[in-house]
Amino acid sequence: MLSSGTRIGPSRIVSWLGEGSCGQSYHCTQSEGEEKGSDVYVKLIPRDLSEKKGFSDYFLQECQALEQLNGPGIWPLKKFGVMKWKHWINFSWVEGKKIEKEVPNEDSPRETVKQEFSIRSLFDLMEHQPEEIDPDKLLQLMTCLHQGLHRAHLSGVVHGNLKPRNILLGIDNSGSLKAWATEFGLWKMSSFRNINEEEAIDTGTPVNLEAQNSHEEGAKFRPATKSSADTPEEKSDIYGLGKIVHWVMEKNNSKGQAWAEWNTWANQAITFNFPSVGHSMEAMPGIDDLSQYGIKIEREGEEGQIDAEEIRIKREQEWALAKQFETLRFRRNMTSLIGGISFLLSLFSTIYLYIYPSPWTEYSLEGLLDSYQLGAGMLSGQAWGIVPRAYDDEGKGGQNVVGEWTREDGLFKLSFKKFKRNLKEEGDKKLWQFIGQGKTSDDDYYIWHDYLSYEKDHETLLLIRRVDEHHTYEPAKEGEGFPRLYPTERINSSAGKISRAELPFKREGSSKVKWTLFFGIGFLLASSIYHRELVRLESEHNRND
Repeated sequence: MLSSGTRIGPSRIVSWLGEGSCGQSYHCTQSEGEEKGSDVYVKLIPRDLSEKKGFSDYFLQECQALEQLNGPGIWPLKKFGVMKWKHWINFSWVEGKKIEKEVPNEDSPRETVKQEFSIRSLFDLMEHQPEEIDPDKLLQLMTCLHQGLHRAHLSGVVHGNLKPRNILLGIDNSGSLKAWATEFGLWKMSSFRNINEEEAIDTGTPVNLEAQNSHEEGAKFRPATKSSADTPEEKSDIYGLGKIVHWVMEKNNSKGQAWAEWNTWANQAITFNFPSVGHSMEAMPGIDDLSQYGIKIEREGEEGQIDAEEIRIKREQEWALAKQFETLRFRRNMTSLIGGISFLLSLFSTIYLYIYPSPWTEYSLEGLLDSYQLGAGMLSGQAWGIVPRAYDDEGKGGQNVVGEWTREDGLFKLSFKKFKRNLKEEGDKKLWQFIGQGKTSDDDYYIWHDYLSYEKDHETLLLIRRVDEHHTYEPAKEGEGFPRLYPTERINSSAGKISRAELPFKREGSSKVKWTLFFGIGFLLASSIYHRELVRLESEHNRND
């Protein structure tokens, strides 16, 4: 038994419900997705079964078949999956009708107390309100179950474990009783064996007492000639319905002609007099026309009679077609998603490059080693540059330096610093030793800030000014000389001999190719191909139907 809060797939355990022959049952809540917070019923397959070689593939195959079951009389499987050793199946939760009932007081047996019960299943109803079931209500209940079993049998699925606890109840808007069989196919899973096993494991001998009791309860509604390890047959489900009717009549202490007719029908069901669910429903008291329930009986000798092999082949074809539809939809949706993302990235990059320089791209000064690189960012990022000679103790410059960039007054402010030579008191210590001792301050560094503007049309960075602790420098030239940086005060005092100029740093390896745009076009083209194939397949399927 797992504790409250334990995760099983996309849900978390609220409370333990019990353990049966087909696994453990839990009341859970959805912990993710659109249905987050909603209640669900989760069936956890026994661990000794889950750990069998080959069971995972078998489990997924069977659940894919069960997933297709829906309609009247069927409580459908919602989700399924595997989490470590946990093979789980997820069903919608049935809250049930709340009632209050007088029960003996455990502390004082002569007294009674009111206790609340929830009517979720046929077992609950017959346990607490058996008088609610009359022949008319029984007909409503059995009609729903026959419709569900008929649909399941046509799909090649047999329930195999019909019993009152596996029949959920509800009331529709007209006040009619509705019933749904739940846990389709789980009994078949419980008898799984791999190819190396000579015989199936007999699920009729569970070691857990609660599971054993559940098995013994279910055995009352299964043919005695069938072992628990045998694959269930369609007639076994009809037998189960007959035994359920007998059980209801026993609980209800039923009398009268109407109940006598039901007793006759139940006797025929448990003696295998009905070859199919359709024949069984046709014989029920109060049924005149099967066509209104969408059921047609294939009589012996009728053309087009569908045998078991044809049903199996048809089901496999339907599964293959459903798988093909699923694959095409997945590919169409994924290629559309990738194509859309590529277009968005292309759009974003276009807008980004209109405001910011191309990231991680070198912008160099023609004829010189000076260059800049800016890392990607919206308001700040890393920056790379070349150390000027003025900030090199050896007067050479040219080394790479790492800094950062920010936006300031519409310009890109690139901030750099370089460690000065070792202080005299440090002696022969290496540079990394000096820094590693944490004895440095801003005075131990050359610190400078370069302010640049970005010319989008020419993909050029223009150096506007450089600021350090001593001066502000601007690009200028003397006469016809090459532009370089001069202190602003010198430019202003030169009486026009030094004129301001531009220092353009142009992008290296400029390219106008938008690869994201090409990716987007390619994936959207693939998506359109998958969509056309999907439309064609759906059209062929509709014509065949």
